[in-house]
Amino acid sequence: MIARKPIARSVVFALVLVCQGVLAAEIGVELELGIGQTDNITRTPDTAIDPAIDDTIYTARFGLDIAHESARADVDLRSQLTWLAYQDGPYDSETLPALDGTAIFRISDEVLSWFARGSVGQQSIDPFRPVTPENRQDVTYLTTGPTVSIPLGARSALRGDAWYSVVQYDGQPLDNTRTGGQIGFVRQMNPRRSLSLNVRAEKTEFDEDILFPEIDRTDAFLGFDTEGARNEVVVELGFTRVKRLDDETEEPLATVEWRRQVSPATALTLTGGTQVSDAADSFRDRQGGSLELGDVQNQQNVTAPFREDFAGVSIDYSGTRTSLNFGGRWTQEDYADSVLAGFDRDVQQFIVNASRRLGGSWMLSGFGSVNRRDYDDLGRQDDDLSIGASVTWQRPR
Repeated sequence: MIARKPIARSVVFALVLVCQGVLAAEIGVELELGIGQTDNITRTPDTAIDPAIDDTIYTARFGLDIAHESARADVDLRSQLTWLAYQDGPYDSETLPALDGTAIFRISDEVLSWFARGSVGQQSIDPFRPVTPENRQDVTYLTTGPTVSIPLGARSALRGDAWYSVVQYDGQPLDNTRTGGQIGFVRQMNPRRSLSLNVRAEKTEFDEDILFPEIDRTDAFLGFDTEGARNEVVVELGFTRVKRLDDETEEPLATVEWRRQVSPATALTLTGGTQVSDAADSFRDRQGGSLELGDVQNQQNVTAPFREDFAGVSIDYSGTRTSLNFGGRWTQEDYADSVLAGFDRDVQQFIVNASRRLGGSWMLSGFGSVNRRDYDDLGRQDDDLSIGASVTWQRPR
């Protein structure tokens, strides 16, 4: 059995302490206690040899959100720690960390800055088995590096980014490091609109390099950004080249994100496109866009990159006392290696969250999600349904 590493929990506390050091930060705190009952804690077929086991689950959750924006630093952090205790089942109590945070520190006005991003959470070990305490693992994905912007006249600039990433899994030998950089020529068409030509390269090296050869990835793309009073649009168009040993593939890169402020309380976001991704990048993207930060992700623990076609929609309403979130996402994952064709799949996800402030610092929340994974080559379809409710004490920011 692989030894589990405590790095994820250390990362949560380290980033929280760093962010708490930022002056004038807006801090939100949540405390939640819960109790649940299951008639099959091990998710077994309930046979004479492998019977189902009833269990009571006690939950305590601490959440901390930090937001800070100033001339020198921008920080946006969501984090939580969840403690689970099992009364009768075969599992020991456990603490699950979750985090999604970014920070930008401006060292020199508009020229040099330093960025950091952290994603911590859980994902399944075997994607074809139900999620249980023995079929999930902590995942940590940390990135940091500098950004340099050199003005080339009044409306143009040369921008360069460099980064170093560490990805760790506490349940499988998939740990890796990533070293990359991007250079782009940016033309400011007007104060709210820009056009850029970019080249990005990244090398992924695995700790178990005999089992998993390194991967070289190069992107070349045209970028377009525009921001109006109620609309924001980000577009990337180009291609991606991936090389691993003697195998080299080339895929199109085309992504678009449109955010529309429908009303002062309601926002609509549409996303879509095609791109090259892998299990770690997919984990980070979904962790960042998750309405429920502590959800256990179903990721395929394959080191090879894949082409990802996707489309998504989300609607967010934030009223004085009521908040509603609706989200839907379709993803198709295709591996270029025919040996991995069994991992090709279509994923559909639908999520709804609702919360109502009861008065003071108390909030009533409910959520529901449906996930479907179709494996055409295997003739297999997996469905997950989750529903729940909670009463939470919340310290407003």
